[in-house]
Amino acid sequence: MSIALSSAPSQKQSRRLPAAAGFVALLVLAQILGQRGFPESWNINLANPVNDVQGWVRENRGQHWLFTLIFEPFTWVVDFGLERTSGFISWLPWFIPPTIVFLVIARSGKYWTAGFAAFAVVYPGIVGVWEQSIDTVSLMTVSVALSIAIGIPIGVWTALNKRAESALRPLLDAMQTVPATVYLIPVVLIFGIGQVPAAIATIIYALPPIIRLTSLGIQQVPASAVEAARMFGATKRQTLTKVQLPLAVPSIIAGINQTVMMALGIVVIATLVGAAGLGQEIMQTVRMLSPGRGLVVGMAVVAVAFVLDRVSLAVVVAPGEQRRALPRRKLALIVTALFVGAVLGRAIGIHEFPFSWGTSFADPVDTAVNWFRDTFSVVTRPFNDFLVRDVLIRARELLNETLSWQVIVIAATTLALYVSGWKMAITTALGLVFIGVTGMWPDASKTLSQTVVAVLFSILIALPIGIWLGRRPRAEAAVSPLLDSLQTIPPLIYAIPFVMIFTVGPVPGIVAAVVYAIPPGIRLTSLGIRQVNKESIEAATTFGATQRQVLWGVRIPLAMPSIILAVNQMVMMVLAMAIIAGMVGGEGLGYRSVEALTRSNSGLGAEVGIAIVLMATILDRLLQALAKKMQAPAAL
Repeated sequence: MSIALSSAPSQKQSRRLPAAAGFVALLVLAQILGQRGFPESWNINLANPVNDVQGWVRENRGQHWLFTLIFEPFTWVVDFGLERTSGFISWLPWFIPPTIVFLVIARSGKYWTAGFAAFAVVYPGIVGVWEQSIDTVSLMTVSVALSIAIGIPIGVWTALNKRAESALRPLLDAMQTVPATVYLIPVVLIFGIGQVPAAIATIIYALPPIIRLTSLGIQQVPASAVEAARMFGATKRQTLTKVQLPLAVPSIIAGINQTVMMALGIVVIATLVGAAGLGQEIMQTVRMLSPGRGLVVGMAVVAVAFVLDRVSLAVVVAPGEQRRALPRRKLALIVTALFVGAVLGRAIGIHEFPFSWGTSFADPVDTAVNWFRDTFSVVTRPFNDFLVRDVLIRARELLNETLSWQVIVIAATTLALYVSGWKMAITTALGLVFIGVTGMWPDASKTLSQTVVAVLFSILIALPIGIWLGRRPRAEAAVSPLLDSLQTIPPLIYAIPFVMIFTVGPVPGIVAAVVYAIPPGIRLTSLGIRQVNKESIEAATTFGATQRQVLWGVRIPLAMPSIILAVNQMVMMVLAMAIIAGMVGGEGLGYRSVEALTRSNSGLGAEVGIAIVLMATILDRLLQALAKKMQAPAAL
């Protein structure tokens, strides 16, 4: 038995050595014989057929049955919802919405939350963006409502139909890895530009979480509850409506919350296709390089999201949750009082927000940013030059001029084969080659170099903090509100102060991506450290291990799957910021995507979108497979 055990590792090593030698020889051969940069002669020119489709769409938009029977009715529904919602909110006196929000949330007994939410409603008026906030609220309300109306039935269908779930899972995975801007390209192609296309893009972007969490909630309903209902003679419909859906409410609520946050993430970027509201104000602050105004307006977007989130939580009653019941007479009295107050407010002429009450902290923020820029320019300028000249440019030269494209494809394919298997290896090889044949290889290499740099900085910051917080519950509880706040701020807001500090270029986008990606990295790392089995820690301590030895020998190895997932999440967050980086002077796919949207070039947009999707999918699948591979030994 001992001989067998000792010989097994040697056999594995003997197999690995020839494989490693062959891999190195293949890389050397590919480097010697391969071509620097992807050959332009292989370009399939995908833009031409897409532009032809764009031309056909423009010619047949009002005639073809596809538009008259499908797209136009849906467009009419969205437009009707936007007009009616915006008109109704504009008609209401300014003090009615905060009152309604307070009453709805206070019904759950959370008076402090209700008061803060009421203040969040009037905050846009205080800082002078009341009208813009109405446009944004209308856009988010209609988009979230339609996402819920579409997503919940699909989620129920996938929960009850395994084939449908298997068919939709890859599509939902792809949708959640695609940056927000990519959704705008086909929407512009079909629906043009304006408020309605922006709402449609928001609906599509916000759909996956409500579908997934609705399906998950129904699937997690105890089988005993379903069997009990059927034993009492309930039909499938009755079982669904009386048992499964009520018990799945907490998961559905989580899906609604995620949908609201997803809608918030795209509402600013949607200004690229003509959406009005707070996003438009933020874009103006970027052009004017006004960080104070950007922060003021960005907080207004966060306030809108907070209100929608809390109202959605307060409207739906989860199983076992206690709510104060309102008698019909009292409810009727409240509704009547609100109606009378609205009518009197309009009649008296106090319906408009009193902007004389307004204030702004934009000037102090501008002063602080200017002071920081002037004071620390001796540090920021060399850092900017170092990052651009010595890191980014050299990384691009390495990918485009030093290494052959064959070496890059072979190395990535081999890594995919090692961590996931031959299916992922083939997917990786074909995906990289397809990026090359679309003509996006140089831009993809620029985006990849920026992504790698941003992810490395994120790892160096997030992982140590996450490990430290995972061992200190009190510190984590104190830091959690800050992390929550950072995750609710629109991505573009992060870039504004860094543009002021580092000037326009790739560096502001990289730094903003790092700040944007850090919170989920910290959270997942801390979670992995906290979830390490206490028995393993006690066993190591019993055998005389020091705290440092326990950390590096037990905690971190057992938490490695969660840490890999943290890295995966940070990679996705950084890629999502690629478009924002393009808005502030960054190069690569982000810049080309913005160029495609501003010029209404659907062909270029399709090439860029496909390249971003393929890059995000490959990186996401590789990191997920690596996490699973590391989780298997940890589970043993």
